[in-house]
Amino acid sequence: MVNYKIHKDKIMHLIRTLRHLHLEITKTGRQINNIYCLQLLLELAVHFTIVTSSIYCLYLTYSGQLHTVNNEKIIALAIWTFIYSIKIILMNGLCTSVSSEAYKTGEIIQSFEASIIDDDMREEIHQFTQQIILRSLNFTAFGFFSINNSLTGKFFATVTTYVVILIQINFVPVTIRMTK
Repeated sequence: MVNYKIHKDKIMHLIRTLRHLHLEITKTGRQINNIYCLQLLLELAVHFTIVTSSIYCLYLTYSGQLHTVNNEKIIALAIWTFIYSIKIILMNGLCTSVSSEAYKTGEIIQSFEASIIDDDMREEIHQFTQQIILRSLNFTAFGFFSINNSLTGKFFATVTTYVVILIQINFVPVTIRMTK
């Protein structure tokens, strides 16, 4: 207890410094999201189109409806589909990881609140916790949707839906029909 009172000013300064650092890091994360949100949206649209069309072309090849493609092109198509799928998974995982780490900071800080005897320090920790909760860090694609791990499942579910629809309507691109 005596040690606590001696170092109270240092601890308060440390909490204020951590609070300010967290605020600045969160602001930086938001600024990065604002700078790249349109690019993220367009990149997700391109990835969606590439993955969907590649999977559908692979289906056409293996179902025998597309005869003009050799094995090297099939392998290249499968590799590109895999690469773009991995990019989606990694991007969503990274955004989720950064957001959850920012939130975990609040949980750690809040765990200290109950053990603090001093009202000033309790109030400072409470303010820090409120800052984290009210100004949480979330990444979006130009505000249309959040970029997190749930987007990965939704992305591949939508790709699957579109491929099934293309298979059901038996859509074969004009350039493929002309080469038959």
